[in-house]
Amino acid sequence: MPVVRVRASKSPSKSDSLVRKVTAATCDLLAMSDRVLVVYGKETASLYYDEGAELPPPLPRAS
Repeated sequence: MPVVRVRASKSPSKSDSLVRKVTAATCDLLAMSDRVLVVYGKETASLYYDEGAELPPPLPRAS
C-alpha cells in the first residue's frame, strides 16, 4: 500500500499547518483513490491509499 508522509512546519505560529497539509494531500489522493487512511504521529502524518485497487464486492444483507 503506497504511503505519503507529511510533516508539520517548525514554526510555532502555524500550529495547525499539519492539519492543513494533511487536508490538502488527502483531497489530492481522494481524486485518484477511493480510500485514504490518515495516521497521525508526533509532528507528522502518514497517508495510506489504494493505488487503483478494486473494492471487494459488498457483503449480502441479512434478511
